[in-house]
Amino acid sequence: MKVKIILTILFFSSIIFPQNETIENYVKFGLANNLALKQKQFDLEKSLNSLNEAEGMFYPSIGINARYTRAGGGREIIFPIGNIVNPIHASLNYLMQQNLFPTNIQNENIPFLREQEHETKISLVQPIIQPAIFFNYKIQDNLAEISSLDKQIYIRSLIAQIKNSYYNFLKTESVKKIYENTLELVNENLRVCESLHKNDKITVDVVYRAKAEVSEIEQKLLEANNNRELAQSYFNFLLNKPLESEIIFDTNSVAKNSQLNFDLTHSSAINNREEILQLNFLENVYENKKSISNANYFPSLIFAADYGFQGEDYKFTDKDDYWMASLVLHWNLFNGFQDASKSEQAELEKKKVETQIEEIKKQISLQVLQSYKNYELAEKSIKSSQEMLNSMKISFRIVDKKYKEGMINFVEYLDSRNKLLQTEINEIITKYDLQQKISELEKTSALIELKDFLGK
Repeated sequence: MKVKIILTILFFSSIIFPQNETIENYVKFGLANNLALKQKQFDLEKSLNSLNEAEGMFYPSIGINARYTRAGGGREIIFPIGNIVNPIHASLNYLMQQNLFPTNIQNENIPFLREQEHETKISLVQPIIQPAIFFNYKIQDNLAEISSLDKQIYIRSLIAQIKNSYYNFLKTESVKKIYENTLELVNENLRVCESLHKNDKITVDVVYRAKAEVSEIEQKLLEANNNRELAQSYFNFLLNKPLESEIIFDTNSVAKNSQLNFDLTHSSAINNREEILQLNFLENVYENKKSISNANYFPSLIFAADYGFQGEDYKFTDKDDYWMASLVLHWNLFNGFQDASKSEQAELEKKKVETQIEEIKKQISLQVLQSYKNYELAEKSIKSSQEMLNSMKISFRIVDKKYKEGMINFVEYLDSRNKLLQTEINEIITKYDLQQKISELEKTSALIELKDFLGK
């Protein structure tokens, strides 16, 4: 029984669990359902709407305006018609010796405000020459690209998080199973020790040592179960699934480790990292802001036209309609050097971004170097851990044989078995650590084609 359990542990520890198809499906599911990524999508859609708004400024604006007014009091315009006409009429009556013309005509008091009035019109405004609109559109286009790249940065990070958390779950699941099998082994060993003690083959201290070993493994198994549940919950959190959802634990495929080259990873990072591309677009933003400030030195031309109806009564006849068309030229000749100051500010911001580009390239180079060194170390640790495990397997078989033949005591046997257990766990950890280091290097070097996961 004891040998069977040991062989089961050794066989279990020699299996590599990750399967590319499984993890890729999980990544695609996470990208489709992750809540934080959906928020990034909303930000992108907002930027695209701002771009549409900027594009709309090229087109004419058409609107209907209606006004109805009631008024009273206010200023009056006095038209002295009586003072002008009455003397003339009096002179005519005198000359003709007849009262043919009235001489009591009153002066007219015309209110400045009409008692009631309406105006209903349709207005059209079309920019003809207005450079600021063009440069504003280019700014919004650059900002939309920055927002899109921001989403891609999060996608790249999310892919790495999903992969790392999946490998972490596989790691904790593997360690848990090792402790479960080890618990069967130590329980069997305790049963054998109790039997031998009853037959006066061993002393009671060996039995107590075996019980202590069972308690220790039980405690470690509880810790392993707790770690597994936490890893499971975090993985499901990333996928926006119920935290207790089961995770596929695939043991049918051996993970294939890519032979990565530092020059390749570094070149990919410098050419493809979204952070650098974002700063390039930000540099364009400030260049266009500078162009907007410089464009204020040139005239702008706008065409405006109105067609409508107006009068004291609501009538829409050909006697009440009117039209008016205008070309409006605006040329800012002087505004206190404000435009020059804005242009200089934009130029300084552009130069600042240029230094940020150089800085981010150096930071990314450092990130790639660290990630690549960690990957190299993990890859070398794989070979070392496998050699250690093979050596411990052989050593434990010899110790186990000697223990059965009574050539060594229980303490030596227990020490050898514990070393084998730790070597098995270390081998499992190094396998999945390598997978995590690869996913981290993929992120820092921008090696993954995002369209492979997005289906675009």
